[in-house]
Amino acid sequence: MRRLVGLLSAFAVVVLASCTITEDSAPTDIPVDQQGNFGELATGDAAVGGSRIYLLSPVGTDDQALLRAVPRSDATNPEELLTSLIAGANADESTTGLSSAVPADLEILDASTVGTRLTVDINEALAELSDQGLRLALAQIVATSSEIDQVRQVRLRVNGQNQGWPTGDGEVTDRPLTLYDYPGFLETSQPDFPALPLPSA
Repeated sequence: MRRLVGLLSAFAVVVLASCTITEDSAPTDIPVDQQGNFGELATGDAAVGGSRIYLLSPVGTDDQALLRAVPRSDATNPEELLTSLIAGANADESTTGLSSAVPADLEILDASTVGTRLTVDINEALAELSDQGLRLALAQIVATSSEIDQVRQVRLRVNGQNQGWPTGDGEVTDRPLTLYDYPGFLETSQPDFPALPLPSA
């Protein structure tokens, strides 16, 4: 009996040892068929403060995304506010379906205001976007820039060079952009007007 107990104990030790997970000494690739879709991490700033950026509202398959204003911490200069826009939606906003067409690798090389015009020098990241994606990103940049005191128009340059940009209807212009170039792109908070009563016979 004592010998049987000893054999069973030894067997249990061997089984447990075979189930132990050991640490690899070098990184191991995960086979493609076992890789999960972990998604992109939300990198946006906290939704607090008096500044606002514009993200894209969640939409159905046949609808166009609209720009929705969300709060951000008070920006002390245009570059800081636009950098917050590039960071995109934060975790809570991503959960509700908010997103951004502005590429995460967009860089603000310089941003300065003269009167009502904001001139922003960027890298060439916007060239990666499709036609509709580019117009949405431009609308986000223009709307967010218009939140800066007295800014009414935005001149976008790529590596210091002026460039033509599509407006909301796809027409390319080389003049500074304004919110009026993207009609219908902003989500409105105005309630629907009540239906007028029909005149009595």
